[in-house]
Amino acid sequence: GEEAVELYTISDTSSSVAVAEAAKTKNGGTTLHKGKTTFHVSNPNGSCAYIHDANLGLIKCDFNESGRGNNVATPFLQDSKSIQLAKCSPRGSYLLTWERPNSGSSDNNSGNLKVWDATTGAFLHGFSCKKATLTTLQWTHDEQFVFHLVTNEVHVYSSDAFQRVGKVRCTGISSFSLPSVKGVPSNTIPGQGSEGKYLLTAFVPGVKGKPARVDLLRYPDRMGRESSTLAQGEDKVNIPSGPSLASKSLFNAEEVNVRWSPRADSALLVTQTAVDNTGESYYGSTHLFLLLENDNKRPGFGTAISVPLPAEATKTSNGTVPIVGAEWITNPQISGPVPFAVISGRMPALTSLHHGVTAEPTFLFGRAHRNTVDVSPHGRFIACGGYGNLAGGMDFWDRNKGKKLSRRVMLAPANNGEANYVTIKEQSDLSVTSSSPVVGHQWSPDSRTYLVSTTSPRMNVDNGVHIYRYDGSLVDESQLPWDNASYRPDKLLCAEFVPAPFPSQEDEKSFYYYPDRPQSPPPRGIVELKGEAAKSALAKLSSQSNQLNRKSGNGSTAAPAYVPPGARKSGGGGGGAYVPPGARKGGPGRGGSSLAERMRQEREGNAANVSGIKVTKRTGPVGASSVTGGGGAGEKSKSALRREKQRMAKEKAEQEAAEAERRKKEEEAARVEANKADPEKRAKKIKKTLKQIDEIKANEKSGVDLNEDQKKKVASEESLRKELAGLGL
Repeated sequence: GEEAVELYTISDTSSSVAVAEAAKTKNGGTTLHKGKTTFHVSNPNGSCAYIHDANLGLIKCDFNESGRGNNVATPFLQDSKSIQLAKCSPRGSYLLTWERPNSGSSDNNSGNLKVWDATTGAFLHGFSCKKATLTTLQWTHDEQFVFHLVTNEVHVYSSDAFQRVGKVRCTGISSFSLPSVKGVPSNTIPGQGSEGKYLLTAFVPGVKGKPARVDLLRYPDRMGRESSTLAQGEDKVNIPSGPSLASKSLFNAEEVNVRWSPRADSALLVTQTAVDNTGESYYGSTHLFLLLENDNKRPGFGTAISVPLPAEATKTSNGTVPIVGAEWITNPQISGPVPFAVISGRMPALTSLHHGVTAEPTFLFGRAHRNTVDVSPHGRFIACGGYGNLAGGMDFWDRNKGKKLSRRVMLAPANNGEANYVTIKEQSDLSVTSSSPVVGHQWSPDSRTYLVSTTSPRMNVDNGVHIYRYDGSLVDESQLPWDNASYRPDKLLCAEFVPAPFPSQEDEKSFYYYPDRPQSPPPRGIVELKGEAAKSALAKLSSQSNQLNRKSGNGSTAAPAYVPPGARKSGGGGGGAYVPPGARKGGPGRGGSSLAERMRQEREGNAANVSGIKVTKRTGPVGASSVTGGGGAGEKSKSALRREKQRMAKEKAEQEAAEAERRKKEEEAARVEANKADPEKRAKKIKKTLKQIDEIKANEKSGVDLNEDQKKKVASEESLRKELAGLGL
């Protein structure tokens, strides 16, 4: 907060029973530091926090028992009062800070972008950076190398001595990105033993009519033709590098946000423009691309593809689908390619899961007012939320099962002292809404709890922190170790979980300090209500919730909604909800729906509920529906399609034959009727036809080949003569 930095310990929240038992012995938190603070940074290894005090500078507060409660009076970094930004290296060995440039200093080694030892606080190296950003200096995942962005180049340094060992030459480069995870399998260059590889992306904005460009590079062997590494030893010569792995031209991109896969072998590119020329979005236009290190069609090269979005996503008036958010599933040990989640389309936006290589949609979470996807550290649970300007609705999913998580609700003990609970399973009842606007949100390192916070300066009212279990059930404030009332209205700056310690370095396959746990089983000794008893309990809970919602802050009943005079009953106020004339029963349009509601339904189209549906493989044109049928069956096999095609062809032939037979009978009946009406005219026509038949026979005898019509006419000679004889003329 603005006045202090506090550390709290949350007890086991896997069930309501565990929380209730822990609440009996709950203790207050520990104040790490008192004073006016501006920001803090937690070390990725979970050992300490670096806090900036406006009067002291950057100080270090340990999380261990011996370091708690000791108010530090001396700064950890020398002359650090002017620091405005700070971050740690991926493994927490180094600390990077930025402060405003000092025009009086000309020594580059003590610039305004400084690197410090995170353990001792010793100054290591300095760089110059005019912009208030920390992205121009990045470490590799193992902290072996440091990449520094300068004009048209990225310089590569060794982390231990900050000696330059290479450069990436890229004319016009404005930003780059390195993955902060080690990846699976270990990052090594194919065919070169144990030599490490480090992927990075380089973004070049468009200038003078040229499109922007993103290159996928690999240090040290595939950094581009103009790049090089520096040979070690006495003869330090530049060793040229190979071409880039992949390159993608971007025609509508002013900024690029890179999200690396947990395996560090692919990346999502979310491109954005500041202004949408079509006028569809206030936030500009967005697009999504997937960069892959390996292309199956071109060994030794990568590829860049545009992510195909589900046809069920709501399009804008010009047919485009805006990108709201995109996140990877965080577990690199998933069998097969690691998938990623995308929120796309106009509100209510569609959340979908995509294949990690082909980028095709594979699962639809559904359409709702959501703009954020938070994946738990183990990749099992997913929270889809509508934060910021949205109402704060949340859906909690189990990715392994493809279902929303059912929620258990503990009931007050009965008269006989027996404890009961009910399970909420209805999809419409599983969505939860935060009681205050959500600014901060984060999964705990063990994937069991989810934190949402309302902080200043984004929101200067109702500051506080709330905890949800992985299934979306809210932990009551009375069971939390902190008091949200002390943070109101605007005293909370940030709230976050302390990072978990890194797993043992010896275990290359280990990625998590905490084990991956599925949903907790039902609590022992507590009976679940089912059937009518469960329905009655849920109805009672719903009624109690509605009564609480109707109460204002001082306990009085909130004022009823305004009803126009024309809609009120003659007996007094009330009269029910007001219905506009155009939506009343018998009026134009659909009864019971307002104009705004009907316009919204028309805008969103006639798409059915697409929540929790697997997506079939695309075989039709782009934009065709990709959702399986109501029965959930997949697409037909090739043999089934061939048999269906043959059956349809046979039916068509039979229909054509029946139609020809029908026409023949109609013509015969018409001819009979004509003969009865004027036999002389019919006899004259038959004689003419018989004369033509005699001529055809003569030509046939002279060697002329007859066509089909002539053969048919000759074949009808006998029937024509019988018909002529029957006329009696």
